[in-house]
Parts: sequence; structure tokens; C-alpha cells
Amino acid sequence: MTPFYRTFVAVTPPEEVLDRMAGWAAQLRPLAPYKWVSRAQFHVTLRFLGEAPLAQVDALAESLGALKAAAFEMSLDRFGGFPDLQRPRVLWLGGTTGAKDLADLAAKVEEVAVRSGFPPETKKFNAHLTLARTRDALPLKTLPAVPAFKWRVSRFFLVQSELTPGGPIYTPLREYSLR
Repeated sequence: MTPFYRTFVAVTPPEEVLDRMAGWAAQLRPLAPYKWVSRAQFHVTLRFLGEAPLAQVDALAESLGALKAAAFEMSLDRFGGFPDLQRPRVLWLGGTTGAKDLADLAAKVEEVAVRSGFPPETKKFNAHLTLARTRDALPLKTLPAVPAFKWRVSRFFLVQSELTPGGPIYTPLREYSLR
């Protein structure tokens, strides 16, 4: 039987930014009874790939190594929700600094994914870092002030996502440097 891997490509903030985000997110928990994302799961998805055979994931991993993109400054400083902030099911952080560079990187990753045999993405890229989820859209008591979480994006990752009863476990498979 051919092994399948559930994977995605993502940007992850550096450790010091992850620490600040985790501390800030901990203060949000009283706002609503959501399932809050752990620090270990904080990332900005460039492309969700889903399940694919190991050979296809390996081919993608090699092709991503040839991707050329410049490092850039990024800031997550805006609080949002899907479908909206009135009754969100997902709470997220977004920003404008670096948004175009991130979208350009996501487009390059998309090209590589499609060339590697993954079906084209049907959703428009929406850069965000998920903070919390709930099955039922819930109103928030208040909207928090968001500090600017800034960093230089100089790398991205191919990540395996293993679904477990305790939540997903993310394991970086490959790291790629931006120039």
C-alpha cells in the first residue's frame, strides 16, 4: 500500500514572535468559548495540499527547492473572523505589511504544486494566522487591540499534518530559504 501524507506549505513566525503571539492569544480566551490554536500550530498557510502519495510529496518538496523569491518584512496587526466578526466561526490575525509579498509567494507555491500534480486551488488566497475555531458562530464580547507582530520572512516550510484525537500534529518536512 502506498503511504499518503497530509501536507501544506506555510510561513511560520520566528520563536520570539510565536512567544509574543501565544501570550497575547492567552488573554483572548475569556472572550468566547472557542477551541484555541496552540502556539505549536501558529502558521500562515501558503497552500493546503491535502493527502497525496509520498512520491508526489517528494516531487513537490524537490520542486519547491528551486522556487526563487526574496525575503520580506511582514506584520500581523489586524484581528478578523470568518465569515465575519459579528458571528465568527474562525478568529484570525492578518495584516497589510508584507501582504503582497506573501500573496506573490503563495502564487509561486501554487504554480509548483500544480506542476507537481496537485489540483489547482479553487479559493482565493487569504493570508491569515488562525487563532481559534468553533462549530457554531459565536458573538465576541469585545474586540481586542492587536499589537503588531512583525518579523522578516526569510523561510517557508513544507509541513505534514497528522490528525489525532487531541488535535493535529504538525511536523516540518522541509525548510526553504528566501533570498
